[in-house]
Amino acid sequence: MDTRSELLLAAERLFALHGIDGVSLRQIAAAAGQRNVAAAHYHFGDKAKLIGAIFTSRLAHIDQRRAELLDQARASRQDEDLWSLCDVLARPFAEQAARPGSHYARFVARLYEHAGHTIEALPEYGLTGSAEEVVGLLGKLLAERQPGPVAQYRVELAGRLLITGTADLEQHAERTGGLDEQRLLWLTDALAGLLTAPAR
Repeated sequence: MDTRSELLLAAERLFALHGIDGVSLRQIAAAAGQRNVAAAHYHFGDKAKLIGAIFTSRLAHIDQRRAELLDQARASRQDEDLWSLCDVLARPFAEQAARPGSHYARFVARLYEHAGHTIEALPEYGLTGSAEEVVGLLGKLLAERQPGPVAQYRVELAGRLLITGTADLEQHAERTGGLDEQRLLWLTDALAGLLTAPAR
């Protein structure tokens, strides 16, 4: 593994364990086994660019997998089924979380916390693509069931649940050695239930 990849993995793990503000670039370099404590600064410049690089390193695979699932949903005419769209949204993120050594979901949860619990901050780091497309489809389905402000707030809450729920799946996968399919289904049920619950 090259130096840049080692730094990315070390940063993802340290950010996940200690938070965004709890880790310095020097600590990341040391954790990656670099004698040069300025290695992270040399390769990424600053913490914001390093965070963006972590997203870039993970998102291509996640985005491709989600696009495949969305194509399958469209082929089977499930792209207008809200539960199926929730599965398309959650499954690629959960599959990544279950990969050996992954701290990505917990890293995203820490960044979400750092950003003030707002998903609007995440797209600047690259959290777009197929996820944005699926959220758009969910928004259209919800608009037929809920008033606009309710639908928007439910989507925001679902984003929070997806982040924290997948971080939990990742921690569980680390203990058990793989993705717990039943827990993923429960998370998808919770997402769909949150979105479709009657509004008062």
